[in-house]
Amino acid sequence: MIITARRRWSLAVPALLAVSLVAPLEAGTPAQARTTDAVIAAMSPAAQASLLQPLRRLAGLLDTQGRTAWSSSYAGVEIDAPNDAVDLFTTDAADGQALLSAAGRITPAAQWRRVRLRRGAYSRVALDRAAREILTAPGHSQVRAVSVAADGSGLVVDADGGASPTRMVPPALGVALDVRPAPTRSVKSWADAKWHDSTPFIGGDVLTANGYGHCTAGLPAIRRSDRTPVVITASHCFAPGQRIYTEAGTTGAFGNGRIGNYVGTVGPRNREWDAEPLTGANNNADESDTTGWKPLSSVGYSYVGDYVCHDGAASFYLRHPTPCGIKVTDGDIWFAIGARMARGVEGIDVRTGWGCHNGDSGATVFAGEPNGRRQARGIISSGGLDGTPDQKRVDWTEAVDIFASFGLELNPHV
Repeated sequence: MIITARRRWSLAVPALLAVSLVAPLEAGTPAQARTTDAVIAAMSPAAQASLLQPLRRLAGLLDTQGRTAWSSSYAGVEIDAPNDAVDLFTTDAADGQALLSAAGRITPAAQWRRVRLRRGAYSRVALDRAAREILTAPGHSQVRAVSVAADGSGLVVDADGGASPTRMVPPALGVALDVRPAPTRSVKSWADAKWHDSTPFIGGDVLTANGYGHCTAGLPAIRRSDRTPVVITASHCFAPGQRIYTEAGTTGAFGNGRIGNYVGTVGPRNREWDAEPLTGANNNADESDTTGWKPLSSVGYSYVGDYVCHDGAASFYLRHPTPCGIKVTDGDIWFAIGARMARGVEGIDVRTGWGCHNGDSGATVFAGEPNGRRQARGIISSGGLDGTPDQKRVDWTEAVDIFASFGLELNPHV
């Protein structure tokens, strides 16, 4: 994360630096950066896809293997797009080599020469266990976020100003901590939205219960058990049992108290992923982009160093349609949504600094893929305070986790 002002408390924090353990399967890591984050952020989604697709594939393959057979030593992965590389972090060099070899056997055609093996201080399992201990400790109400470092170096805890780390953090936690004052996060569940779509509904459509408060449709899905269409939005948007509609009346006439087409009724929420299903009308697996719709062809995780976009409705009407150039800076973070904690990913809008705005909650977060398609990554949940330089921060929860929790899959219809 990029934070300008912080106060640190040291709690048994050793000097931890990621250092190269061994050469990749093939030598040849570029000595100089091939490009910069600013250049990548300014690319179109199609151009980003051309650069990032091989790296995303490597990161996904390594993460899948690491979280299963090598969970005791696997620390994480990061995409280093400017250097055209992927860093694999592990606490054990031999395990790291074995993980690489196994992934290479499964998918030999992947460009494994781009992988660099790095040392991680703690496994992802150990860090995840420690994060959950903090979130259930007696002082957890003062915690506003807990971030698991993708390089395995430890945890970052955002706490209310003046909070004592000894009260918040359980004793003998066993991992390195960086405790700092929490930046202000705001949920994105108010303001402008895209207007009066009709069935089939898609990601990026306006959602309202009463014509006053607004959110954005995120993931067009279908239940695996009975093939019922479901639209996913953020769980802090509407209450279970509410009937949800598009807007009505003159486009952009917000707060007019009018409702449009019926989208669905809110079902049981999942607070951990800040997600709730709307079951009712049909949907298509598309997202409402700047000048039309684009098909959503798959779902995937967001890894540190990748780039994503979103189709938030408020941003669209505030003349920031389809913000892209959002670099993933935190691949596993618990953040506060009111009195509860949600778990997802954080990024920074490197391109324009816009990020997201109130009213974007629930919007589709996606990555550009070849041939104009999109990979669904999740739904917008919160971000930096609107109207401040910190607005560039965007928090979202992941589509893979949301679908697993509700028994859903991407609607095959586009």
